[in-house]
Amino acid sequence: MKQHTFRKPERLCSRDRIRKVLSTGRSVQVSPVRLIGSYMQLEPNVRAQVAFSVPRRSMKRAVDRNRMKRLMREAYRLSNAPRLEQLQASDRQCAWFFMYRSAERIPFNEVLDKICQAMDRWILEHG
Repeated sequence: MKQHTFRKPERLCSRDRIRKVLSTGRSVQVSPVRLIGSYMQLEPNVRAQVAFSVPRRSMKRAVDRNRMKRLMREAYRLSNAPRLEQLQASDRQCAWFFMYRSAERIPFNEVLDKICQAMDRWILEHG
């Protein structure tokens, strides 16, 4: 049985990489989640690096923003294995930036569905 993980090397933390993804990356919108991604060279054992954002413009309260980011991270952790295998099969690495763009909080099942749809659509359109 495959273990679901989201380790530190998989986190997109570098300001330079985040800027590069946001400026040159290609995006897909699966409302209310927007995924911006770019193929780039990463550390040797990492297939994808990921960052999550909930703008203050969307959700005013920090508690709500933090909860939504936590739900998005958990949804990614549970659903990333097949997409990472696709990237490994094509011998590519990418950086993804997920943005939540709604003022409404949605349940975890919907977040999981939207994250999966966004990753699948991005790989289909830009892979």
